[in-house]
Amino acid sequence: MSIRFRTFLFLCLATAMLLSHAEATAQQPNPFRMNIDLAAFKYDQDVSYVELYYSFSRTGIQYVEDNGTFSGAIIVHSIIRRDDEEAEPVVKTWRVPVTVSDTANLADRMLIGRINYLLEPGQYRFAVISRDEIRPEVSDSVEIPYVVRNFAGRGAHISDIELASSIKKAEDDPSNIFLKNTLEIIPNPTLLYGKPLPNLMYYAELYNVDIDPFTVKSEVVSSYGRTMSSRTFQRTGKHTSRVEVGQVNIAALPSGVYTVILAYGDSVGAYRQSQSKAFYVFNPEVPFDSLEAAAVAEQIAAEFAGMGEDELNENFDMARYITSKTEREIWGALSGSEAKRKFLTKFWRDRDSDQVTPFNEYYAEYKQRVAASNEQFRTAYRTGWRSDRGRVYILYGPPDYVDRRSSESDMKPHEIWRYDYIEGGVEFIFVDRSGFNNYELVHSTKRNEITNPDWERSASTR
Repeated sequence: MSIRFRTFLFLCLATAMLLSHAEATAQQPNPFRMNIDLAAFKYDQDVSYVELYYSFSRTGIQYVEDNGTFSGAIIVHSIIRRDDEEAEPVVKTWRVPVTVSDTANLADRMLIGRINYLLEPGQYRFAVISRDEIRPEVSDSVEIPYVVRNFAGRGAHISDIELASSIKKAEDDPSNIFLKNTLEIIPNPTLLYGKPLPNLMYYAELYNVDIDPFTVKSEVVSSYGRTMSSRTFQRTGKHTSRVEVGQVNIAALPSGVYTVILAYGDSVGAYRQSQSKAFYVFNPEVPFDSLEAAAVAEQIAAEFAGMGEDELNENFDMARYITSKTEREIWGALSGSEAKRKFLTKFWRDRDSDQVTPFNEYYAEYKQRVAASNEQFRTAYRTGWRSDRGRVYILYGPPDYVDRRSSESDMKPHEIWRYDYIEGGVEFIFVDRSGFNNYELVHSTKRNEITNPDWERSASTR
């Protein structure tokens, strides 16, 4: 996944952790929130073995009491789509039961799990939706692009890096979902370390090791490019597959975003392969590195800094579907590029769906949807994002199902879009009334959208 550094990364990390601590102290339930992470490993010549790790705070789950114990459950649904073909998505649904003896002291206990997939190498989008079983209206969802790498080629390869909270030797136990290569590896899908988790632990696999002896180097690098930790390990023997595990104490690192890098090479330091993984540190007692924080802020501002006033106006215009009346009034009163750059930086920062992470998922996703709308729904006289289909796509994402009807003798061309996980399932119906590929929204079952149960009359050619 690409990393987009945020201007207020360090403040957001601190604020989020302090709020979480305050909630725990008051014994209030945390918001229902899901964390996910992914890692792929070699399986055979055709497919890779992809592991999806997930975690929930136990305090965000609703429980019911039964004979002195408290039970709850989470329903998790994953949809995996490959970008470069029309193949059916890979869908899995599973239930995560939870039983506790006391709901008063759950603040520091995470519910962690893992599920596996066999996928051909390629570019995918992983969508994961979770719901509280007792309160189905309470849900969370995450969608991320992910490249499943091909480990079957010639030469050495390093798998993805799995970050963990614990790695230890364990006896064979078929019921232990975290057992792998004689190790029990408890993943850390939050990717957050520091207080109270001061040791970053990692697991990776080396394939087709063709040098003897060889070197593995482990580095931790800050977002400013500074090497914070570096260790080199000398290994011997050629291996078809080899496990590489390690840990790094990060108790002295300032709060921020970092990258762990594993590199494979010969004994004199000529490295042939490397793999990296971003993670986050929250250490409130370690002084900030003000120089690094300023550099991160400068990097975030660079996108808007390179825009002229026309481009800034276009950026805000494309956000019209999510702006408030007050924001539009403020924008109209702004004068000059510098004021508009500052406004846009704050505008998108405030909408970041996950302010603990160092990249703005909301902004990245919104831009991707605008680009997709321009590609798919452009007409001779209107850019795609300005169309009705573009607006719906931008606001709600790609539909789960599209029924295109263009050859019915008594009906104008129309499309029916279905979203399975909005309000229990909704539809949007677009009709090309003019015959010039200008599909207008005529009816929807989504709340606060246009409703016309008699829409077929407007689509009729009679």
